[in-house]
Amino acid sequence: MDGATGSTRRQLAIRALAIMSAVAAVIHFAVSGEHFQEYWAFGVFMLAVAWLQLTWAIGIVVRPTRRLLVLGGILNGGVVAVYLVTRTVGDVIGPTPQAVEPVGFGDGFCTACEVVIVVGVLVLLARPLLEPVSRSALWSGSAAVGAAAMVLLSLALVDGGPEMVMTMSAGAPAASASQQISLATSSPAGPVTMPDASMQMAAPGMKMASGPCTTTPTAAQRAATVRLVNTTWAAVKKYQSLAAAEAAGFRALTPAGKAVVHYINVANYRATALGGPVIDPSAPQSLVYANTPHGAVLAAVMYIESPLSNSTPPDPGGCLTQWHVHTNLCFARLRVVAIMNSTCPAGSVNRVTQPMMHIWFVPIPGGPTAIDATDAQVVRAAEQVASPHNGKA
Repeated sequence: MDGATGSTRRQLAIRALAIMSAVAAVIHFAVSGEHFQEYWAFGVFMLAVAWLQLTWAIGIVVRPTRRLLVLGGILNGGVVAVYLVTRTVGDVIGPTPQAVEPVGFGDGFCTACEVVIVVGVLVLLARPLLEPVSRSALWSGSAAVGAAAMVLLSLALVDGGPEMVMTMSAGAPAASASQQISLATSSPAGPVTMPDASMQMAAPGMKMASGPCTTTPTAAQRAATVRLVNTTWAAVKKYQSLAAAEAAGFRALTPAGKAVVHYINVANYRATALGGPVIDPSAPQSLVYANTPHGAVLAAVMYIESPLSNSTPPDPGGCLTQWHVHTNLCFARLRVVAIMNSTCPAGSVNRVTQPMMHIWFVPIPGGPTAIDATDAQVVRAAEQVASPHNGKA
């Protein structure tokens, strides 16, 4: 066993590193379920890392050998490298290999813990740190590190929202309602359930048009939602053929070739702006396609409120038909050219979109009227749906 028999700075450092490793393990356990939904390998990776970090945290306190220190440095250095790749290059594997993951407080804090572990391991390998400390200093120092880590871990779990804490906040009533609602539809997306705003916002830069809605829908609203889904699917399933959609005037609104591509029909959008109905299954403003290994698959219709309207968009299904807006898109005319970082690229401007509502045709979590889903979830769902042969959207 390394170190002296009494309390030393080395023992204090080892306890601090063990706390960091346990915290990182908790975060990886918390996000593993969401990652399994995106791609099985992501979930397996998160669980494997979590168990290894937890095991290392226990082992380094019980038996802090040099070999175990080296293994901890390699493990956490590798995890940090994976994090940097997924935040700069993309996921590399899975349904959306080029998708760059967003940076949040929770994953950032987890990575900071792992960096501290790597640095701490290098220090301990280079220096013995056998200077004595009092037993009270050892315990008080360990307690201080533990308390600070628990506070930051709590903030990370709360900031992580539904990805980390699936039953917290406003999502709880809606989740309960969704268990009570299952309305059969003709859409390949399956039955309508109660959308859960706190669990279906796919990315930063999105928000509900009028805040979360959790009121249980009436019988009339349920029937209206089923009619909306069925009539929308009946009217637009011809656009499963990308060629048919392009012949009808739909053009890519977001960059082509991405995992998920939005198409807009300028004539339909203009008709809505001139006072036509916002929800018109025969003339939707936008279509959503998912690029799968087998070609583009029609994933959804997206109804868009008129840019000249200041009124609340129609909600025939009450909380079953909810609207969202985007706040971080950069537009050049009617095309989305980028996601705003601090500013938009030259020649484009940022503006908050008009309210939008999806009607889905692929089985994403939440059903046909789900508020949103990640690109990985959309692509994975699209792979489960029969579709005519299309090229890439």
